[in-house]
Amino acid sequence: MPDWQERITRDSGPSLRVEHELRYELAAPLIRAAALWCDLGCGNGVAAARILETEPPQRAVLVDVDPHALETAGRELMGLDPQTVQADLSAPEGVEAARAALLAVPAGGQRTVTCFETIEHLSTFVPAVELLTELAEQHGFTVVASVPNDAFWSIENPHHMTMWGEGSFEELRRLLPRDHVVLRQVALQGSAIVRGETPDERTVAVGVDPDGVPSHLLVAFGPGADRVAPSAHVVQADLEEERLWQRQREAHLSFLESETEKLRAEVRNMSTEFEDWRRYIHELEGKLGLPPSGEPREPEES
Repeated sequence: MPDWQERITRDSGPSLRVEHELRYELAAPLIRAAALWCDLGCGNGVAAARILETEPPQRAVLVDVDPHALETAGRELMGLDPQTVQADLSAPEGVEAARAALLAVPAGGQRTVTCFETIEHLSTFVPAVELLTELAEQHGFTVVASVPNDAFWSIENPHHMTMWGEGSFEELRRLLPRDHVVLRQVALQGSAIVRGETPDERTVAVGVDPDGVPSHLLVAFGPGADRVAPSAHVVQADLEEERLWQRQREAHLSFLESETEKLRAEVRNMSTEFEDWRRYIHELEGKLGLPPSGEPREPEES
C-alpha cells in the first residue's frame, strides 16, 4: 500500500526515511565535493541531513515553496549555513528566483543540483526542467532528479499534480540532454539473523532484480553524471513502533467508520423527513390547484 506522506520528518517510519535517504546517497559523491549544492524542493531537509553529517559542500542553496519546510530544512542543515529561497517552481517568477540565486554564486568548482520528488508536485513542470537543462548545459551543473512510479499503483496520489510512470518518464527524457544516465529505485524487503547480542558486521546480501517494478525513476545529467553511486540501504524495522502505528491506524479507522455510520444515519433520517415534507407540500398544492413543486411543468402555449 502506498505511503503518501509527502513531507519526511524525524518521526517518519524507517522504511520511508531510508527510501528518501538513498536518493541523497546516490548523489552524495557529487554533493560532498561540491563548491555549490542546490536542493530544489528540499522539504524538511531530514533525509539530506543524515547524508551530509560529514564532508559537507562549501555552499548550499535550499529551494521550496513551503516557508515552514524551508525553516525546518534550514535548522536541519544549519551546519551548512544554507541560503533559503521560497519559490514556486511551476511559476516563471519562482524559476527565475531559483536561477538568480544559483548564478549569483561565483563560478568555480563542482556544482550540483538535486531535485527529488518535486517535479510531480508542479502544475507545470516544463519551466523547472528547462532550468535544470540550462544549468547543466550552460553553467556546468550536474543534476540528479527523480519522479515516482505512480502508474504502478493505478491510484491517484492526492498530493501529486501529475501522475508519472515509465511512459511519461520517457517523454521527460526527450527534454533532457542526450548523454543523461537513467536509474531505477526498487523497494526491498528482508530479514536478518544475529547471534547473541553482538551485532554482525558482515555484509548483508541484497538481491535486486533489475527488471523489477521500480518505485521511483531517476535521471542524472551534466559533467559529473557518471559519478552517481547506486547502492542499497537497509534499516532494521522497529517492530514496537510499527505495532504502535498499526494499532493507532486501526483506532483511527474504527473512529472514522463510526462517524461515517452516524452521518449515514443522519442522511437517511433527513431523507425521510424531506419526503414527508414533499408529500405534505404536494397535498397543499393540490388543494390550492397548483402544480406539484419539484416536477417539470408543461410548456405554456403561446
